[in-house]
Amino acid sequence: MPPEPASPASVPPERIKEYDALVALLMQNASPPDEKAREWAERIARASLEPEHLFHALRFERRDELSDLMRERFNPLFLGNTKNMRWKKYLYKRLCGWEGFHH
Repeated sequence: MPPEPASPASVPPERIKEYDALVALLMQNASPPDEKAREWAERIARASLEPEHLFHALRFERRDELSDLMRERFNPLFLGNTKNMRWKKYLYKRLCGWEGFHH
């Protein structure tokens, strides 16, 4: 499934810092940090703002599909998720350690 473009314009203004932080986290862990990774990072960040499970917001049928994407495109994050946490929860847990980020 190709990534759908995510536009910062589609992000509610009160959540733009959160979106930007998610994109930054993903891109810092992109493997490789190319344009395709940026497209996925933006799509994942936008989908993370939705209330449902991240894999559903990304229109995947199974959580494993998201895990496969994370392994392929954001391998350091995949390797860091040693407790097999849900991806949205894991991403936000990682963000909580970032200076200046409050969720």
